[in-house]
Amino acid sequence: AKVTLTVTKTGTGQGQVTSSDATLNCGTTCKADYAPNSTVTLTATPTTGNTFTQWSGACSGTTATTTVTLDQAKTCTATFQVIPKYTLTVSKTGTGAGSITGTGITCGSDCTENVVANTPVTLTATATTGSSFTGWTGDCTGTNAAVTVTMDKAKSCTATFDKVIPKYTLTVSKTGTGTGN
Repeated sequence: AKVTLTVTKTGTGQGQVTSSDATLNCGTTCKADYAPNSTVTLTATPTTGNTFTQWSGACSGTTATTTVTLDQAKTCTATFQVIPKYTLTVSKTGTGAGSITGTGITCGSDCTENVVANTPVTLTATATTGSSFTGWTGDCTGTNAAVTVTMDKAKSCTATFDKVIPKYTLTVSKTGTGTGN
């Protein structure tokens, strides 16, 4: 007589569970019969934007691959969670002009991006001719044009661009035969 291995999925996220012998592919095939005492290796693969967190039921552990020995009918449950995203908002201030670029951001036109939690994002401020970049405020700080912000929550960064005030040299010279200042 055969014993049945059942795979279930739980959590807020999505993913696939497959067996190394290709009998199970849960999505579509989540239950299969095996010879008694068979050892089956299962692998959980989250879809994009999701993560695998743990096995429960007859399987255990937090690694994506687990094995189960079918001495009787068993059920293994894979937990998938949606990876949270946080919004990064960039803006510009000051008397000058410039642009801010980073992963998914080209500000001028695109100044917000939803970023996967805990992802570092490097922003670069570039002043236009006649302006200079003077610093970051908000969740970004410093005067370096390139700054990295880690998205552990929603964040906002502002780049300050100021007009460059040209400096002119005034030269005074005296001519003639008189004296004076």
